[in-house]
Amino acid sequence: MKTLSIELLFFFCVNLVWAQDLENIDITVDMRTTEVSELSVYLQNAQYLKAIEYINRQEPTKDLLYQKAICYRFLNDFSKAGEILESLSETYPDDIPIRLQLALCYESTLLFEKSVDCYTQLIELDSANAYFRVRKADLLYRVEKFEEALSEYLKTDSTYNSNYMIRSIAMCYDKLNRAELAMGCYAEAWEINAKDAYSALSLVKIHIKKGEYIPAWQNSEAFIQMDSTNLQMRVLNAFILYNMEEYDEAANRFLKCRAQGDSSVLVNRTIGNIYYIQEKDSLALPYLSQAYLQDTTNLNVLYSLANVNYRLKLYSGALSCYKKLSDRITATDNLHFLVLKGQGMAFEGEEKYVEALDAYNAAARKTPYAVDKMDVYYRIANMCENGTKDSNSAIFYYEQYRVSLSNYQIALKDEKEIQEIEEKIEALLKHIQQLKNERDRREENPIKEVIRVYPTNNNNH
Repeated sequence: MKTLSIELLFFFCVNLVWAQDLENIDITVDMRTTEVSELSVYLQNAQYLKAIEYINRQEPTKDLLYQKAICYRFLNDFSKAGEILESLSETYPDDIPIRLQLALCYESTLLFEKSVDCYTQLIELDSANAYFRVRKADLLYRVEKFEEALSEYLKTDSTYNSNYMIRSIAMCYDKLNRAELAMGCYAEAWEINAKDAYSALSLVKIHIKKGEYIPAWQNSEAFIQMDSTNLQMRVLNAFILYNMEEYDEAANRFLKCRAQGDSSVLVNRTIGNIYYIQEKDSLALPYLSQAYLQDTTNLNVLYSLANVNYRLKLYSGALSCYKKLSDRITATDNLHFLVLKGQGMAFEGEEKYVEALDAYNAAARKTPYAVDKMDVYYRIANMCENGTKDSNSAIFYYEQYRVSLSNYQIALKDEKEIQEIEEKIEALLKHIQQLKNERDRREENPIKEVIRVYPTNNNNH
């Protein structure tokens, strides 16, 4: 957006210079020979190749070479134009139009440093010309020399397009991470021109970045009241409500933006996240899927997508997501525990108990936190008891769960929480004892246990 605004200024300024060149030709036509009026006709009718052919047949003069360079510029042959202008500038170092055209030519060929040098020389020739200083500042900003650009903007006559100047100063402060100064200048530029969407958007973005959601919301609302068609501001407005945890209204506004053509990754991702938070998984799935396709580097979206698939019992989809996460995160990443646990849950959902046990145990080894270990050990124990029907393993992992509970209890200070954990431990011990009793009974009377589980139907005999 910043680059676009600067480039538009370049375009208008360049065309202004070119128009002035043609006007100069018109003024001198009557004072020259009839052959010159032929050149004027070529230029006025944009017949630049014929104009160049005509000039090539004439004795070279400063004015004709200058016009030849202009023709090449109109034909986008900046290299040839630059060669002519460089030669002319060496012969006529104080000629402002020649050096200005050379600056524009360098800029068109992305030789920004040389263009800056030209404007420095132009400022020396005409220090009162604010345009030269602004052009130099614009180019310095473009090559990311923000301190130097700021210095040039601050030296410029305050009467020169105040909205543009203050916004440009704000942009420099923004790039230099001087947020407060940037915000002040953006607000001032916006006050000068109520339709300055760039300044308004930039101001709101800084508020969001700083976590200042109330002023961000207020400014976005104010701009939307003036221009309700600006989708960028409406998306930011919805994003602010999302960060303020006004999920229903945020989703409603995002959906309206999407209906009007904004299906950007931010819109899809945030709608998906809202539905994910609200556990509206069937609604979340398509938006998170689309957001991931738009940005496959976003691990948070991939993790949410994995969990949504799991909660919808789409276990193969969940495992695919967890696998991609596992391949991309490092061994020390805090997300690693959650990914391993998620894999265990998905494998368990598919009744792949061996793979689930491996993933759960890997998760338990990965985390140093008692509360995480508690969760994993309980899941394993429950799977062994109800899934694999392995009492010994269930008892073992329930014991691990009990130890984790006790470790967690030690760190607690709230008496109510301590008592709750104590009650859980007591209930767990009773359950473990019950499992042991059932196991011992089966071991003592294996035949009777089989008969109990699979009773004979006497009606069949």
